[in-house]
Amino acid sequence: MNRGRGGFRGRGRGRGGFRGRGRGGRRGNFRPRRSRDDQDGEETNITTADIDSNPQAYFTGNCKFDDHYDVQTSHGERYTASLAVMMKNGVDISQNAKVRLLAAAWARGDHDFAKSVLYNKKYFGFTEIHKAVLLLDAGRNARVAEKRLKRLQFQQSKVHPKKMGKVKSELDNLNKIKPSHGSASGAVCKQVKRWVQTLTKEELEFYALHFPLEPWKKLADICHFHPEKDFAVLPGFLSFCFGLDPPEFASWIKECRNLNKSNINDMITKHPVPFAHIKALTDSISDVNKGKLARDEPKLDTVLWYYENIHCKEADEAITDRLARNESLTLATGKLLERLLTIHLMRLGDSLSFEEKEKLWYSWDWDAKPDGPDTKPKQDLSIAPFFDDLMKFTEERMKNIKLSLDAPIVIMGDRSPSMEVAIKTSSVIAGILTAITSAKLVFFDDNNMDSPFLPKTIQEVLTLATLIDVGSGTTPAASLMPFYFKKEVVKTIIVVTDEEENGEVTVPNEDGTIPETNNLYFGCDSKEGYYNFAKLYQKYYNEVYPARLVFVSFVDQTDPGQIVSELKGMGFNPLQFKFHRYRPDLSKLDSLFALLSLESNTFEDELKATDAAIKEKGLEKVFQEIAQSDQ
Repeated sequence: MNRGRGGFRGRGRGRGGFRGRGRGGRRGNFRPRRSRDDQDGEETNITTADIDSNPQAYFTGNCKFDDHYDVQTSHGERYTASLAVMMKNGVDISQNAKVRLLAAAWARGDHDFAKSVLYNKKYFGFTEIHKAVLLLDAGRNARVAEKRLKRLQFQQSKVHPKKMGKVKSELDNLNKIKPSHGSASGAVCKQVKRWVQTLTKEELEFYALHFPLEPWKKLADICHFHPEKDFAVLPGFLSFCFGLDPPEFASWIKECRNLNKSNINDMITKHPVPFAHIKALTDSISDVNKGKLARDEPKLDTVLWYYENIHCKEADEAITDRLARNESLTLATGKLLERLLTIHLMRLGDSLSFEEKEKLWYSWDWDAKPDGPDTKPKQDLSIAPFFDDLMKFTEERMKNIKLSLDAPIVIMGDRSPSMEVAIKTSSVIAGILTAITSAKLVFFDDNNMDSPFLPKTIQEVLTLATLIDVGSGTTPAASLMPFYFKKEVVKTIIVVTDEEENGEVTVPNEDGTIPETNNLYFGCDSKEGYYNFAKLYQKYYNEVYPARLVFVSFVDQTDPGQIVSELKGMGFNPLQFKFHRYRPDLSKLDSLFALLSLESNTFEDELKATDAAIKEKGLEKVFQEIAQSDQ
């Protein structure tokens, strides 16, 4: 059944055609219906968490408060050691997991564990603490709402239905999220106060500048902060949060919260304006001031992070000079790659769309100019003259990444229309994983397509990202079929996709021809002889090799993913790492690398070593060392 590019073609929607239906009648834009609990804030527990066989899932999945409470009680040593190993390796712990594990520790009265994890401000900051306290305080708030509702019900005068409905809705929500154990007790509030007292003046200024003030007011009401003792390093902070104008509070912070087009340049000349506050005003900033920002910002990391917002000749000169002085760069490898991709695309400028290329080809005088039009974008190398130096630095950083995945490895990249927003990011991810693991790289739409080349350097990865265009349909089974048909052993399969599967493939005859009896029309239900990815993987698993599955999914954080959900329903347990569907952040690549590194047998070895270290040094000391290594 070799057709077109790369051989195995699936059934599904063509370019601009009717969208075919996948297994069970799910269409390509299908999103699994969230349960009522999920809609009200408590995600369905879609990850198979087992403290013995899969402890990582407690920290990367959507386990509920009770799951954390129970496992901390029954298997506390293995739980804390697992968390320590993941934090040490830089794995991204989901925010829900951080909130619930902290709340569970407080509910159990395990203040030593809570104190230990709070040392690490990279993982546990104000947001996590605030949400954990609110979770524990939900029971008290529910009782308050219940009393308010009863007063309204027995009130002599008539109550407006809208007001009554609002109180009932608030009570329902609080009853659904309130934990089965614990409360925001005095001991919890005391520990929160001690954490607040560790914040530096710079950190409090950061919160005052960049964070909403309402959460601070809520936390202060629960924990009863002292405006002077608890915020001694920045007097007036709490008063500022409550809308007052304390004279001792830094006036430039107040001014920065009120920046506009008319005062931005004047502010830059007088004060060190944080980059996060100028993003929406960059069109109003002069090139001279952009250069000043690039020179005066203490961290070169920050300048590169916001490069596209301040790009100009003056800023380029400042960055080039700072790199030449070998100033420290601590950006994560993934963020460096994202910066390189952004600059690479800035240099290329606006490339022709498919429709523009098609129009040019049809109007071209092929007799006079048989070589055809040159549609390749021309690079503007005057943009970011420091690009090569930054790429060399990133190449050196990449050499330190070791992923001991079982080989042979195949990486399958999604080039379907629904991936158009994230196609370049996903291609970079697929390319980087290929370069690190020496894997085979293929892409799929409704066909399988071999990669034009196997990237080995960052420059080749960036080139690949600009070569891969969107295709038609989403049939990941088309990339798996060649390996099944040839009975080729692959031990690790990594699929980079948005999981909007809408096509299937049929197993060809031994001579490679397509069985004539199974022809289907578009839009029909799945039929015997046709396989989506999950069904074909099951055949591959049983008949060829039980390959390890890893999904790099471009889905919403609460979306389990169409394909992963089906695989789990069939009894498989693929590893899944999520990127935002429309705003994929390559800085999360480091966490993906860390998660993949823990797939190897070394995880159990690290777990045993960490458990031994906790018993020897104590829990607090081990987590302190991890926090110090992250600074």
